[in-house]
Amino acid sequence: MTPSPQRPRRATARDVAELVGCSVATVSLVVNGKAAGRLTPSLQERVRAAVRQLDYRVNSTASALATGTPTTVAFVSPDPANPFFALVLEGLVETLDEDLSVTLLVPTRGGDYDPRTVQRALAGDLAGLVLVAPSRSLLDALIPTCPVVLLDAGPYDGDLPAIELDVESAARHIANHLVDLGHRRFAYVGADRDKLSVHQRREALAAQLHGLGASLVVPDVLVGRISTAAALEAVRAAWPEWQAAGVTAVVCGDDLLAYGVLQFAQAEGVAVPGRLSVTGFNDLPYSGMVSPSLTTVDLSARELGRLAAAALNDLVGGTAAGSVLVPTRLVV
Repeated sequence: MTPSPQRPRRATARDVAELVGCSVATVSLVVNGKAAGRLTPSLQERVRAAVRQLDYRVNSTASALATGTPTTVAFVSPDPANPFFALVLEGLVETLDEDLSVTLLVPTRGGDYDPRTVQRALAGDLAGLVLVAPSRSLLDALIPTCPVVLLDAGPYDGDLPAIELDVESAARHIANHLVDLGHRRFAYVGADRDKLSVHQRREALAAQLHGLGASLVVPDVLVGRISTAAALEAVRAAWPEWQAAGVTAVVCGDDLLAYGVLQFAQAEGVAVPGRLSVTGFNDLPYSGMVSPSLTTVDLSARELGRLAAAALNDLVGGTAAGSVLVPTRLVV
């Protein structure tokens, strides 16, 4: 049997030092940006040239082990295909301290993560952990072993810093807008999830509609996975009941679900907004491009990520971090 070819050995700081004729400590100062005022410009340039020649890259895991300081932040998110979470991650990465790196953990199957996903994250030597839209059962079982920041966890009275959305104002914006257009009989399309944040959107909307003399008049359409295809099939099955109940407006807990409603309406010749008004949550980048464009609530995804990073930067640096309520905005 032919032996497998060996992978080339990765260059080390010692290799760079031997090529330059300096100490490993000198290489470390240069690659970590701490050489100013300590090393001559010519020596710094020789080290950089050797780094380029050998394609040397700092082993962050080894550095963390050597210093005893972890440098990895785990970002645990549901529905990796949902653009909302990608935007949150973008805001996190651009704001996180440059000494920290991010590892992404997503569910291995299905649309949501479970305690095993979080346990995999906590099994590593983490500088911090970001949990996006955690379930109630997960929060009840969570035993933090590093700084933890919660994002969109819904009503939460624990000790962990939480970056929360002003869902009450979001529901008020949507309800007021649709009732002002003359709608009184509503349907709701949401996710079948054990999440306070998911239930909060629906309950806040129902309460606001009730106060305005309107209501949700049919059972909620709940899907196991937040996707356009899932919403399309679920709404197709529910449509006869919606027609019989006189539903004229549907509110969706996510823009992806609203796209499914719009797709159904287009396929079945249901005029939007003439026969049916459709709104969503999240204001995804595509919501202004669909036809007709989607009225939705901007949940400030990038800002959520930035605020989570700021809280983690404080916690990792030894400073306390508090919870934040992020305002929302109706995009008509």
